[in-house]
Amino acid sequence: MKVKKPAKVRKPPTEKDVTLAKRLGFLRQANRITLQSLADQHGTQRSNLSAFVTSGGQIRNIAYDKVDKILFDLGMLPDGTLTPNLHRWQVEPEMVPLMTEILVANDFQAAALMLLSSGSAAFLVVRVTGNILVFASLDVGSIDAAYEGLSTLADRVKKVTLDRSGDSAIQAMWMTEDDVRIEKLLLSLLQG
Repeated sequence: MKVKKPAKVRKPPTEKDVTLAKRLGFLRQANRITLQSLADQHGTQRSNLSAFVTSGGQIRNIAYDKVDKILFDLGMLPDGTLTPNLHRWQVEPEMVPLMTEILVANDFQAAALMLLSSGSAAFLVVRVTGNILVFASLDVGSIDAAYEGLSTLADRVKKVTLDRSGDSAIQAMWMTEDDVRIEKLLLSLLQG
């Protein structure tokens, strides 16, 4: 006679688990990093990391200290504060609400939503503090959603339609890998 194992009883996820899973999923996707590379780098199973992220924190077969280390490597402290750095994010339309939630929670100082004159691309530049900058590439259709999401701090956000020289400058910045140089240029854009 076969003995059946009792079915696993899932506890509802804690708010912490849900929040960590959302942030980890967002940052992984925004940074264009695979779950496999994160798992390899942190000595964990990809399947456990994937289950945590895709279940929205309902399945947690990964220790909090590993989640915290992964978040740190992706640019965030466990409390949701962005790390001092230039963060380059590729943001898909479905990611905009979480992006704006993260930025508002970090109480950013200034932001500029920039639309290319051709209307073919959009960028978001955000100064959280002097040493924390976000440079995000957005889908053109996401500009209004991004502006609305940042609207609780609307006095700190400006919308700009670039001219042709601005188009080439911002696209060149996006392609340049020299973060120190780009930080200076992005800060000058926010001040101008």
